[in-house]
Formats: sequence, structure tokens, C-alpha cells
Amino acid sequence: MFLVLIETSGNQNFIFATNKLKENIGASELTYRVGTQWLLEIIGDIVKNPNLKLWQDSDLLRQNLLNSNHNPPIEDDKQSIEIIIAVSGKALLITKDEETAQGIITKITKKCLEKAPGINVTGVYVEFDWNKPIQDAVKQVYRKIEIAQSNLFSSEFRFLKLPILSHCDTSGLPASQIEINPENDKIPISQVSFTKRNSANDSLKRMDKLVQKSNFKFPENTNDLEKNFEEKLNWLGIVHADGNGLGQIFFKFEQFIDNDLKSFSEKNRDYINKLRKFSLALDLCSQNAFKEAIKVFKEDGKISINENKTNEILPIIPLVLGGDDLTVVCDGKKALEFTEKFLLAFEEETARNDLEDVGNIINEVSQKALKSDGLSACAGVAIVKPHFPFSVGYDLAESLLKSAKTVKNNVQNNDNKTVSCSALDFHIVYDSSGVDLELIRGRLELKENENIHTKLYKRPFVVTPSNKLKEATEFSQKWAKFYDWNEFKNKVKLLTKNKRNSQNENDEKKYLPPNQSNKLRSALFRGKESGDAQFQLIYKRYENITIELAESDKSLFQITPINSKENNKKTVYTTSFLDALDATDFL
Repeated sequence: MFLVLIETSGNQNFIFATNKLKENIGASELTYRVGTQWLLEIIGDIVKNPNLKLWQDSDLLRQNLLNSNHNPPIEDDKQSIEIIIAVSGKALLITKDEETAQGIITKITKKCLEKAPGINVTGVYVEFDWNKPIQDAVKQVYRKIEIAQSNLFSSEFRFLKLPILSHCDTSGLPASQIEINPENDKIPISQVSFTKRNSANDSLKRMDKLVQKSNFKFPENTNDLEKNFEEKLNWLGIVHADGNGLGQIFFKFEQFIDNDLKSFSEKNRDYINKLRKFSLALDLCSQNAFKEAIKVFKEDGKISINENKTNEILPIIPLVLGGDDLTVVCDGKKALEFTEKFLLAFEEETARNDLEDVGNIINEVSQKALKSDGLSACAGVAIVKPHFPFSVGYDLAESLLKSAKTVKNNVQNNDNKTVSCSALDFHIVYDSSGVDLELIRGRLELKENENIHTKLYKRPFVVTPSNKLKEATEFSQKWAKFYDWNEFKNKVKLLTKNKRNSQNENDEKKYLPPNQSNKLRSALFRGKESGDAQFQLIYKRYENITIELAESDKSLFQITPINSKENNKKTVYTTSFLDALDATDFL
């Protein structure tokens, strides 16, 4: 038999290469359809099964792949193709002959050239013996596609430019046609940009179906969307989330499933069925978590698209929602709350034993792989002004995600394996002169002397409740407590700016006045000693507040827990005061 892997590459560049939200949305939709709708249409034609070609949404996709009548096992004498995985930008399947494997790759790559110019898609296959472990073939085909992708030319080589050609206004590629904008200006655009824009409304319709049962609504078209996001929101949140440890789980999947069957044929069948279920379950969990998280917009998060306010929509657009990945643009004021809800809901969904159509497969795998109920995820949140370059904001969100992922190095069990733990990092861009995260954080680190280091930030924060980290070592639990998100939110409440709208003269006893916060802020940049001196000046006057704000005894600083294995003799003092001050308008 032949194991076929089809995968897109360079997705981030394809989706986020321009600052036009309409093109970002359309590019995401095109990437999604490569491994789902288009592939199923091709296979449906080959096996003459019209049911596979029926396209509606991810629910129907899941039902078709799990239905043995629509996707029969490859052992069936009459079956020539079996789909194992079909997700956004990727598909894994089995064929009985080499010609069919080659034909599928040829047809899907041709369809992508026609319908999604600019996207990179690669297909490879390996031959394997059904009476030997299929997981060996899976690892082999993944190694093969890495080599194939590294040898491909960039998609830009398909669009060579000549001096006499006009350039696309958004992509820089050679223009292929003229588009008339709302001001009746003639705008040259490339075929790549044209295709992305034409797919944007399809994405909105698909997402709208996803949340219809929740009584929410997305914009009906991209014109409404741009009007809302560019004109009616003061801040935009760019949220980029990703599951923890999924790469290793997929790579060693056979080690994390109950498989006591005797013959390789039976073991391979069990492996395929569970891998398919696990992949589909991940998709379902992300969608369910997303639907739960958007409830934060239900009350005051809606924005009107009409003057009479009869048609209201959610101020959030999912750009990527598949597998364990999530990228959204939303109302910046609610971005942190949305992200927290998504991470917690993702943990809960993956810990369920009654997921629709797929049961408890994720919990079964996570128990063996991570010794925990369910999986976890991390997120980066960049909060920017509406006209801030989107691609730059996304790059910042990606850097923040990488920062949040460092949690895996500090929350481990006694076997030095990562304990399932969610975290988030955020940054509010007040000054667009520099958005390099390393430089931003570098300016918030002070070297007092050779042995003492001061950090004026505490991010990232651990979102997972401490009672779910019982498998972690004593140090890891202490470290997670130090960076606890809920404790941080309590500090933000003590600095909230809502107090200035209150007429209650006793409010000064509940909140730290802005003038005192500003004095503390200035003092902190002069170092720990100066910051603590200013803090102690107001300690008695606002004692009910300062006790809560203090990280340690009458100090805004606390010694950062450092693992003894790191052999670091420096003392690092950390404060979350500036983090809390930054977040007062967003929590």
C-alpha cells in the first residue's frame, strides 16, 4: 500500500503577508480548503462517492470521515482510498496503488495553482507493508515531505516581474487586473490578492454557520467587517494561540494509545481509527472552546453596523481556527478576557469523555502522554490601534506566543516531563516606534550590580488553576503560583481607572489614585530601591490597597523562583506593577 501526505507550507507568510484584513481572511479560507473541501472533491470523483463531495462545514466533514460507508477501511476489497486525516492545509491518506497516489497529488496541486495561486502545497508518498507497523511509514512520509519542501522554489518565482508591469498595491506582485475601490479609484491588484479577496466572504459564511447555534453573528461581508474594525473600535487585539506538546504526541502517537491487539493488521487498523479520531477531536475542541470564549462579547462587546442599531455583530473574526491553532482579530478591550476564556475552555473540552462522535480519545492520549486530564495551550496577545500594520502586529503576537511557551521549561514533573499547563503573554502597543519584543523587554530589565538583576515585568502568566498542577514538582508549583494569572487580575482591579467615573468619595480607599500610580511608575525605572522607597511612602495611607499590591513584605518586588538545576547564582527581583498598570483598560 501507499501512504500519501499532502501539506501546505509557508502558511503564515501566505495568510499574513499583507495588511489587508480582507486578504488575510480569504487566504486563511483557501489554506483550509486545500486539505478539506478540495481534497474530498477529488477523492469523491475517484471513488465515485458523491457523499464525500457534499460540502457544508466541519461537522459534516467529521461525520463523513468517521462514517465507514463514506470512508470505508482500506482493507475492503472494493476500496482504493482511505482518508486518515483531512484538516486545514494537511491530509494523510492510504491508497492501494502508486498510480492513484500520484494522481491525487497531481490533481490537488493543479487545483491549488488554479484556485489559490501563491500557496505552497507539497505531496509525497511512501510504499509500506500492511503487515508491518504503519507508524514507521508515517514517520518516513513526514521526513520525506520535509526534504521535498526544502527543495521547492518560493511561490514568488511563479510571478516574475518586468519593469513594464504594474505592481499590485497590496502584495507587490505583478498586477493582473484593476479593481475599483469605494472611492472609484482604479487599484492594480495581483491574481493572488484577487483570489484571496474573493474567498473572504466564503470564510465569513463558514464561520457564521459555526456559531449559529450559539445565537451569535459575524459580519455578512467584508465591507461591514472593515467598517466595524477600522472605524468603530479604539483598539484591536490580535490573538495567536497554539496547543502544547502536540508535535511530540503525533510523532509518538502509537505509544499513547491502548493497543494490545496481536496482529499488525489489527494494530494498524486501531492506530488509523484513533489517529483520525484524535485529529478530528482536536478540531472539535478548538471550535467548542472558541464558541465558549466569544460569550465575553455577548453583553457589551457587540458593535452596531447600522445607525439604527438593529443589526449587531460580534467584534471578532477568526482568521485561523483548526486543529490546535487559533488566530483571531477582535475588540482589543476584550482580547485578554477572550484569550483567558479560550485557554480554560480548551483545557475543559480536551478533558471531556463525551465529545460528539469521538468520545474520550484526547483524554485517553493525554493521560498517557502527559499524565493529565486533557491538553493545554499557550497564547500571545498583541493589542494595537486599528490602523496599525496588521502583519507587524501578528509578528508581535507570534513572539508573545513563543514567550508564553517557555512555561513548559518550568512546569515539569519528577520525571522532567512537561506538565500540561496553559499560559499567555500580552503587550499593548502605545508607541509604534519599536515592536521587537526582545528590545521591549530588554528596556524593562535593570542590572543593579553583578549579583542583582531587576525585571520590571512579570509576563507571561500561568492561566491553568493551581489545583490542576498537582503532578508538577514542588518547585514547579511554586513557580506557577508566582506567575498566577488570577492573582495578577486582582492587582489590576486595584489600579482600575473606572474609579474616576465614580461619585463615591470613599472610592479612594478602594483604588490607588492615578497620581500615585504614576509616581510609582517613575520610581521603578530608577531601580528597586527607588521603587520600594516610593511605595513605602504611601504604604500606610493606602494600606488596604498596598498590602494587596505588595509582592513581598512592603515591597513591589519579589525574588523570582529559579530552578537549582540552572546553576544561576544571581538574585532576580521581579514586579508585576507595570504589567498591571498596562492592563487597567483591558481587564
